[in-house]
Amino acid sequence: MTELGEARSTFYFESCGEINTKKTIELAIERAKLLGIKRMIVASETGLSALKLAEIRTDTDVRIITVTSPRGTKVEGTPIGDLRIGIEDESIRSKLLKEEVDIVQGTDPFFSIDAPLQERGFPTTTFIIRRVFSLFGSGIGVGILAAMMATDAGSVPAGEDVVSLAGDWIGLSSAIVVETANTRDFLKQGPAIKEIICKPRNPRYNWPDLVGWNGDLSPYEKFC
Repeated sequence: MTELGEARSTFYFESCGEINTKKTIELAIERAKLLGIKRMIVASETGLSALKLAEIRTDTDVRIITVTSPRGTKVEGTPIGDLRIGIEDESIRSKLLKEEVDIVQGTDPFFSIDAPLQERGFPTTTFIIRRVFSLFGSGIGVGILAAMMATDAGSVPAGEDVVSLAGDWIGLSSAIVVETANTRDFLKQGPAIKEIICKPRNPRYNWPDLVGWNGDLSPYEKFC
């Protein structure tokens, strides 16, 4: 480290997708250890990514918080069918609780009451914010949202540096160091991205044919 700062690397994946999950977790754990961060937030709609993080974690002093969608929600028209999200599988929930993973369940603050308008392309304020997030890739944006939702739920205090992991649809492909904030303060001080640990080099992929996305869908078929 010099007077001006220090160099840290960012890992760039060649494609989006579930294939990057294990490497994302390893990089995130390594950075958390380097910085002495004791809270890791992971966005996980089925619970599988959160479970993988818990299984790979070696420092039990590091607290894991998984953020997921409301019960009864689903992603319609995926290549494997309508995917049930919100960690509805009770066996996975039990495993997460056994691993002492906190589960935060709530509504995406930028895709809630005006969601039907956003789906029709109306430029609401939250639509514009989501589009700005997409410049960095969906995983970076979801990582920020997950950190705010965990803060709103009281699982992490505002103003603390955490490592937040997220991905592109399913799996993990992005990890950031972010200073937490409540959603209500987004347009004031708001959250701050301190470091980008990893992300896809090209954050774009086609939906629903998944051109530009790579990974194994078979573990997720049981959720459809």
